[in-house]
Amino acid sequence: MTAALASPAAQVCAFVLGCAVIHAARAYADLLTRLLIAAFIGVSVLVLLAAALTYAPGADATFDEVSVYADS
Repeated sequence: MTAALASPAAQVCAFVLGCAVIHAARAYADLLTRLLIAAFIGVSVLVLLAAALTYAPGADATFDEVSVYADS
């Protein structure tokens, strides 16, 4: 398998595995739904935190509307 196909093939395998797990756990749909919602909220918080830390001004930078707007 070439390197160009390795990543898409791994993504397809992960998707199919996820579908199989969800199908096998359909008796526990309420629990699985709560678990997936909690995971989504957790990942969303981490993404927003990373974005906030990336665009936050440094310790020696000023924090006013003009400099924040100019940097973005």
